[in-house]
Amino acid sequence: MPRQLDQLPPDATALARRLAALEREVREMRAARRMTAASVGTLRVYADDGTTLLAELGPDAGNGGGGLWTRGLQDPINMSAYLSSGQLQFRPVEDGQVAVPAAITYDSDAFQYTDLILTSGNVATTAHRAVLTLESTFEGGSPYVYVQGENGTPCNMDVLGVFTAGNFAWGSVSLTPTTVNVPISTTVNGLNISGSTFTAFASAVTSLPGSPTSNNGVTGVSTNNVSSTGLTVWMTRQSLTTTTVNWMVIGQ
Repeated sequence: MPRQLDQLPPDATALARRLAALEREVREMRAARRMTAASVGTLRVYADDGTTLLAELGPDAGNGGGGLWTRGLQDPINMSAYLSSGQLQFRPVEDGQVAVPAAITYDSDAFQYTDLILTSGNVATTAHRAVLTLESTFEGGSPYVYVQGENGTPCNMDVLGVFTAGNFAWGSVSLTPTTVNVPISTTVNGLNISGSTFTAFASAVTSLPGSPTSNNGVTGVSTNNVSSTGLTVWMTRQSLTTTTVNWMVIGQ
């Protein structure tokens, strides 16, 4: 009769392999058991341990809907859902509904560029869709965001809030003349405007612009020394009244 010792693997390496195979079979059995026990119409995907739920596809109980849920960024398993380059399309499913699909498109040559394009749908085949393109370029070049209509047609953009941009700067300064009808200036520093060439504008806050008969009017406002870091604002007035001057710089 074979001894119990004879039934053991001949060495530690063989024992480790047997143990690993046994653990793998147990995980597979757990996963299969969970799949069998899953509710009807629901597909669940588990990690290799057969316990950690990664994703499920099925109805949303109590809400009358359904879909695909991923359980990303779990500890210790951080998982993501990947799609290859391609296109996802969306359109109404109502009977008789005619619509041009909306789409999310990802395209890349994996070397020089990547494009993520969001395209709205519409309910008339003759209408233009809105297109938002997020584009990155090769070797650290500046990325671009394009907002336009389909096929390069115009597209309106409505910002519900304060619009800011790295190539715009604006503000106000107060100027108090020391001598009437003699230009006075102040320098604005500390700006950080994007661009290589810069254009500045200035406007005095006054109800007496260029009034020669009031002896109190603002007869001139100007700027110079415009750069990415600042500008000089000038004003001439017929009196010694402190005056606010609004300014703006745009970088191109």
